[in-house]
Amino acid sequence: MSRKRSHDSDKEMGSGSEDSSRQNSDAEVDDEVEKEIVDVDFEFFDPKPIDFHAMKRMLMASFGDDAEDFNLSALVDLILSQNTIGSTVKFEGDDDPYAFLTVLNMHVHAESEPIRQIKDYLLKKSEKRGVSSQLSDIFGAPGHVGLLLCERVVNMPPQVVAPMLKMLVEELEWAVADGEPYEFEHYVLLAPMYRETEAVDDDEAGAKKRTGPVIDAYGHAEDEFIEEFASTKFDYKFSRSKRVAESRNSFADTGLAPSRRCLVIHKSKMAALIARLESALAM
Repeated sequence: MSRKRSHDSDKEMGSGSEDSSRQNSDAEVDDEVEKEIVDVDFEFFDPKPIDFHAMKRMLMASFGDDAEDFNLSALVDLILSQNTIGSTVKFEGDDDPYAFLTVLNMHVHAESEPIRQIKDYLLKKSEKRGVSSQLSDIFGAPGHVGLLLCERVVNMPPQVVAPMLKMLVEELEWAVADGEPYEFEHYVLLAPMYRETEAVDDDEAGAKKRTGPVIDAYGHAEDEFIEEFASTKFDYKFSRSKRVAESRNSFADTGLAPSRRCLVIHKSKMAALIARLESALAM
């Protein structure tokens, strides 16, 4: 797949004598609207064993400070065990994937260590947000739940997500037609978030008092649109946070606190969700 991007180079011309203006004008004609074409060729592949380490690195980033609480090697093994489901994105000539998307059946793999760890973790986090009963009902219902894993490196454009998700839905339909257990009632997605906080000052009593609003931002641009279709959602902080939310630097009196937002999407919303992504993130 090829993606091209053009840049217009505009230069401001200073004022001066008539001759100088003519010289500037001639130079402007020579350099006007210089366009750079950047070819970024990437292809979609089925998950392969060679992708193991790159996938694990992306999952470690996804689970953040709590990554050590999960058996991520076993999680990658589960992903690779179903190599006809999901896809990876690679640049031409590069063996490492820069993005991947897949789904794991949380019912079928309920006894596997990583799925059990993730389920227990989410139920515990949901208790603090008042949605534990909703999440327990979803996990306990007869309809199967799919853990949607959509990871990509920072410089991979979000435009790859819609075609990957569209391919995934097609693969699931083919698998169900072949009698495989990939018919999901709900999908669970863990979206990376960053909470930007303004300065905290001491009040007259010496207590900490926030002086500005709290701003939440998605780490992945596509998740902002996916949230529109979530039937249940809740935010949670890392249990093993190694960073201080109120950290400051010399350029801004703000701090960034990484967190996650759990989004639960019903299967009936998937077609509209894909259409929304295709429209919002059109290349």
